Amino acid sequence: MKKNLGPLNALYPMLSILVGTEVDGKPNFNAIAHVGIIDMNTLSISMGKAHYSNQGIKANRTLSINFPTPEMVVKADYVGMVSGATVDKSTVFETFTGELKGAPMIKDVPLAMECEVVDIIDMPQHDVFFVKPRNTYCEEAAMTDGKIDYTKVNPLLFDVSLKQYRRLGEAVADCWSVGSRYKGNK
Repeated sequence: MKKNLGPLNALYPMLSILVGTEVDGKPNFNAIAHVGIIDMNTLSISMGKAHYSNQGIKANRTLSINFPTPEMVVKADYVGMVSGATVDKSTVFETFTGELKGAPMIKDVPLAMECEVVDIIDMPQHDVFFVKPRNTYCEEAAMTDGKIDYTKVNPLLFDVSLKQYRRLGEAVADCWSVGSRYKGNK
């Protein structure tokens, strides 16, 4: 029997990403799990207004999205626990830059995107950044046939309900294919 849990957001686990920006000339990273796909070219990142990173994102109109692996969980959790306003997070990760100014990326992640901010929605407790990826950098070892292979990327996942980090599981079936086996409702 199902139990009614009330108005609960149950869309977890989510990707746990590290958002990179530059604040006062220094790289700053923050762990964020409230990310979404608006359309094939636009993403959303929701960050609490108190985050120090928001200053850099608003000033530069750019940010990076970095995909940490489970092996990076200690550093990923750390940059989400402390504020760049009081702790210098610029040396936690070795960084590299692409074409966009103000969007430092993490060298050790298998996948990173530099993004341009196209809009900011001012919510009561959050800034929602709508971004367009401008360049995506993927380690060749995390690709299959020239495409991103998320099994090889091995992204860190965030489960708010159990307050745990998780990893991706095994493939279940091929998309836009397995459904052709359905024989009901004809």
